[in-house]
Amino acid sequence: MTIGEGSETHAHLLSLVPKMITFTCHLCGLPDDRFPYACNLCDLSFHKDCGKSTPEINYSCHPKHLLKRFTRVPSYTDRKCCMCRNELRNVFYHFSICNFSVDVDCANNPPPFTLVHPKIHERSLILMPRRNFVCNACGMDDNPNPYVCPQCNFMIHRNCIDIPHVIKINRHAHRIFYNHCLDAGDWKCGVCHKEVIWTCGAYSCSTCHDFFIHLRCATRFGIWDGIDLEGISENILEIKSYEVIEEGVIKHFSHEDHRLKLKEESGANDEYILCKACNYPIISSPFYKCEECDDCILHKKCAYLPKKKIDSFYKMWFTLTTEHEDLDYFNQLPCSVCHNLFGGFRYVIDNGLITLDVRCGSISEPFVHESHPHHSLYINYSTKDIFCNACGDKKTMVLSCEECEFVLDINCSNLPKLVKHKNDKEHFMSLCYGEKQVNSTGARYVKKK
Repeated sequence: MTIGEGSETHAHLLSLVPKMITFTCHLCGLPDDRFPYACNLCDLSFHKDCGKSTPEINYSCHPKHLLKRFTRVPSYTDRKCCMCRNELRNVFYHFSICNFSVDVDCANNPPPFTLVHPKIHERSLILMPRRNFVCNACGMDDNPNPYVCPQCNFMIHRNCIDIPHVIKINRHAHRIFYNHCLDAGDWKCGVCHKEVIWTCGAYSCSTCHDFFIHLRCATRFGIWDGIDLEGISENILEIKSYEVIEEGVIKHFSHEDHRLKLKEESGANDEYILCKACNYPIISSPFYKCEECDDCILHKKCAYLPKKKIDSFYKMWFTLTTEHEDLDYFNQLPCSVCHNLFGGFRYVIDNGLITLDVRCGSISEPFVHESHPHHSLYINYSTKDIFCNACGDKKTMVLSCEECEFVLDINCSNLPKLVKHKNDKEHFMSLCYGEKQVNSTGARYVKKK
């Protein structure tokens, strides 16, 4: 690659040096160690942007004045490109009286002056640089370069024009849809929990009528998978694992020969009954029990777990399954999330390489836990050393609060509320949290009064 001979930066041909070498750019004077453009006759080296730059340009977004090439950022500027708001690098263009700066990328690729985009607005939009405004699409005011419809007083960021209208995020069970305006109300974002300005655009759920989310929160990395679902038919995200026979009676896929009847509570506290799905005791919560045998007892919430779902950890399709009699190793596989051996129901992907016990497989975001009732928890894959507030162990994958420093590891998030201890089989012990029940913070089991 070369930069033409007789350019306004240098009189001779500049050629790319195809290796990493240390050099100092002859134009801007800054050192670098990556692939310079060099003049073999003069023994001079340049950055690519410096070598291709010209001393002055006519810029369509600032037509009144010529912009001059600068290699040092004046102290009176905010050190950012007035168009894209990126930090100014080693070479850029500037006009001092208007305090207008533009980096090389924006200088070479100016935004169009007018836009016709019927999906975002019915009329054409005009670029009006350097105007303070609140974007009608995202509700933010951080980039003063709106596209404007003067007739409607409609203003929008350039980056918000091509927003997806139908997406699926990992913080909600259903698809969400972009709305140009919400119904009047005091709405909170489902991700950052801050106010959603109802007069501006936001995403909402057609199923959950109280779920709203900021445009930027919904489309940020790690929450949205980057796929626009508009025009794509929606598959059923969750397939039921049971069939309703009549009120309070179901037929479950794990026990197809008999019907299961709903019971509101266990007959006696001294009877220690385990749910076949999660292996946790059934004490006071509603549960289903087989009408003809004692082989199937399920918590109501476990009986209602979907047969197929997209899980919250791997974002893949998993199928709910019981024990595999034809696979001796199945019950020896640890859960891929909590790494514990498990004897109840599991969620498994088609190739069987990833398996989740039903406790981890039923975790969804946002996650609500009694130990931290005021804020929701979200899955966090941390590269730092973080410690669970319940057990104090160091973990890398946890459920954490985005508003404070509360952390709960996966094992502690799934602890049963009531248990019996082998040394005290006559009484239940209840899970308690914090200093009200014990002398130190964390979760403890104490004897139920």
